Amino acid sequence: MIRAMRRLLPVVLLATLVAPATAVGVLTPGRTVTNPAGVTALAVTDRSAVFAVGRTTSNCGSVRLWDTATRGLWTFGERTIRGCEQGPSGGFGIAQVATSGHRAFWVTHIGGNFTDYQLWTATPTSRTPRRLAFATAESGDPPPILLGAGTRQAVPYAVGPTVTFVGESGTRLFRRTLEAPVRMLTSAPGVGGNRVLAALADGRIVLLANDGTVLRTDKLAPGAVKAIALALVGSVVQVGSTVSVGSVSGGTMVTLPPGATMIDYRQRAIVYRKGTQVRMRHVGSGADALLQSIPLKPWQPMLFSTDSWGSAWAKGAAVSWRSGPLR
Repeated sequence: MIRAMRRLLPVVLLATLVAPATAVGVLTPGRTVTNPAGVTALAVTDRSAVFAVGRTTSNCGSVRLWDTATRGLWTFGERTIRGCEQGPSGGFGIAQVATSGHRAFWVTHIGGNFTDYQLWTATPTSRTPRRLAFATAESGDPPPILLGAGTRQAVPYAVGPTVTFVGESGTRLFRRTLEAPVRMLTSAPGVGGNRVLAALADGRIVLLANDGTVLRTDKLAPGAVKAIALALVGSVVQVGSTVSVGSVSGGTMVTLPPGATMIDYRQRAIVYRKGTQVRMRHVGSGADALLQSIPLKPWQPMLFSTDSWGSAWAKGAAVSWRSGPLR
């Protein structure tokens, strides 16, 4: 599921042609919004960006939905985390967000020895958050609630082994319980409708249709999958430094640098993280180029997301958007 590119100025294009592996700042902001605190999570669907804003003097965290086309900006969930002022030993915050374009989804967490997770949703016309799920886990364990990347029609989430696909209207498109807890989740448009791809704790990778029908199951070793994405060509799965494009067993194989982690797939290229850099590697030619440098600690999620209409990224409290293709 990868998408976005921009028209380059001649001088930047020349620099890219001369040194594609070292060119800096290929994507420049078209628009930027500044928030009251640092951004902790970010996702893009269509022309909309959703992002979580950290603690301020007035709340423990919130979520903002930005329609980059109309410049509409809405804030939700200022009261969906309570008690951060007590300094919970298990931490608190919003580390997962997703959007279908006009509906925002986010997962809050706060806790001590055990951490409570809650999934919320809201829209610009229905701004009071509605809770969709609640679960508790020992602090340090994988989150029991997992949000996946959304499409224009719906967003998937999982609670343990159960996957739910929620439409733009807020109605449930399907709910299906799989064979093991979900560890990674995403969705994308596909032939005949939307698709959902889930990587399970037992090593299975399951492709679901938009009614919950299982279309394909692949089996890898437990813990082998490093990242997943979904595109019209099929599943895109990273194991070690190798990404299989189109099929887990028979797809095109692309090798990423050691330590790199795939973020997404679009324009026949793997978008990946290497340290503080966001880079892209073309599947056919192997050409590799820098898209952005984002100052983050190794354990922090990469605050970059891309879609067919554009890309968004966050640096500190600022979120930037650039429409068009990646390059």
